Amino acid sequence: MYDAIIVGGGLAGTQAARTLRESGSNVLLIEARKRLGGRTESLEVENYWFDLGGQWVGGTHDLLKKTLERFQINTFPQYDEGKHVLELNGKRHFYQGNISNLNSMNFDGLFETIARMDKMAASLDTTWPARSEHASEWDRLTLAQWLHANVPAPDARLIIEWFARVCLAAEPHEVSLLFYLHFLRQAGGYALLADIRGGAQQDRIQGGSQQVSERLAECLDKTHIRMGEPVRGIVQEKDHVVVKTASGAYQGKYVIVATPPALASRIAYCPPMPAVRDDFTQRMPMGTIIKTVILYDEPFWRQTGFSAEAISDMGPIFICYDDTSHDDKKFAIVGFIAGEAARFWARKSQEERKRAVLECYARWWGPKALTPHVYLEKNWKEEEWSRGCYFGVAGPGSMTASFEALRTPVGRIHWAGTETATRWMGYMEGALESGVRAATEVRDRLAREGLKPKL
Repeated sequence: MYDAIIVGGGLAGTQAARTLRESGSNVLLIEARKRLGGRTESLEVENYWFDLGGQWVGGTHDLLKKTLERFQINTFPQYDEGKHVLELNGKRHFYQGNISNLNSMNFDGLFETIARMDKMAASLDTTWPARSEHASEWDRLTLAQWLHANVPAPDARLIIEWFARVCLAAEPHEVSLLFYLHFLRQAGGYALLADIRGGAQQDRIQGGSQQVSERLAECLDKTHIRMGEPVRGIVQEKDHVVVKTASGAYQGKYVIVATPPALASRIAYCPPMPAVRDDFTQRMPMGTIIKTVILYDEPFWRQTGFSAEAISDMGPIFICYDDTSHDDKKFAIVGFIAGEAARFWARKSQEERKRAVLECYARWWGPKALTPHVYLEKNWKEEEWSRGCYFGVAGPGSMTASFEALRTPVGRIHWAGTETATRWMGYMEGALESGVRAATEVRDRLAREGLKPKL
C-alpha cells in the first residue's frame, strides 16, 4: 500500500510527488496522458523546443525560479525591443516598454479604472475571497456588467475587456467580478499580470517548460509512475483509498487529485462528493484558448523596428510576442486566440485559421508575415485530459456559493492544481505552490497517524 497516490502528472502533481517523496513517503503517480507535463507541452521543431502550453516565468514567480535553478534549467529574457502594436476600436497605436505603460497614454479613464480595480482586489483575502466584505455584491455581477456600469469611456473599457479575455481565456460576460478581482489579487495587481519586465511574461525557459514536470518526477522510479492510465474511480475505505483505472486498482493511505476541477468531477467517487464540492466543480469550466507558434526564415518584424508584441480587440490574434530561440537562430511569433473567438475559429479548418492568423500579422508587419515555413497550433479544448486552458474560471454566484470546497479535503482526498493556488492562480507558479500545499497536508496527516514511510 502506498502512503499517497497522486492523480495527475502536471506541475502540481509532480511537485506533490517530489515533496512527499523527499519526506520519505512511498508515492505512486498516475497520469492519463502518455506524457508528463499536463498543461505544459513542449514540441521539438528544427532542433529547438517550442511551448504549446504554459511558457513564461514571471519576475515574482519565486517557487518556479527556485525549481529551475535547482535543476540547472536556464531561462532567457522575453524579447520586447522596439515598437509594440495596439489595435483598438478600429484604430492603430504604437507604444514601447510594458503593457502597463498604456496607462500613461491618453485613454480617458484607463488609469483610474485600473487603480480602482487593483484597490478592490487588494481588499480580498487571498485564500478565502468569498469571505471578504463585498464578496456577495461583487459575485452577483459579471465583469462586463461592472465595466459597463462604472467605466463610461469606451477605450478604457475595451482595454480592460481585452485584458480579461487574454488572461482568463474567457469573455468578460462569462466571469464573476469577484473571480476576476481574486485573479488580480493573487498576482499582485494589473501591472504584474500584464507586463514583461518584472511581470508575468518576463522570461522563457530554454528547452521548454514541460521538462520541469519531467525533472520533478525523476525522484520516482519507473514502477511508481503509471502513464496512459486515466483514473475512473476513487473509493474511500475507513483507513485507505482505492484508486481505479482501466488497468488496475491501487491502494494508498491518501490521494491527491491534481487535475482541473472540471476533470476531477468526472471521476466516480464512492462515497459521492459532498454537494458543495460537486456544485463548485460544475461551476468552473475551463478557459478556451488556441495557441499558435509560427516560424519564419527571418525576423522581419525586428528589421523594421517592431517587437512582435501586439494586442488587439479585433483578432483573431488578441495578443502575440516574439518567440525566437534564445540563440537567435529560430525566428518565431507566438500568438493566442482566446474566448469567444477561439470557439468561432475552432469550427473552421486549420488552413482557414492559419490564413486568418497570417493575415492578422501581415496587417501589422507587412506581407512577409504571409510566408512562414512552419505553422503550429494547439486547441486546448480538444485536449481530452485538459478540456481547455489556461485554467478553470468561475461565473457569477459561484464564489460565494461553493468556493470553500475548492481546496478543502474530502476524507482522505486532497486537491491540487493551479486553480487551488493562493498565489498566481492559473500560472505554473500557482501549480507548483498547490502541489507543495497538498503534499504538506498529506505529509502532516501521515505524521499525526504515526505512519512510517515505506521506502
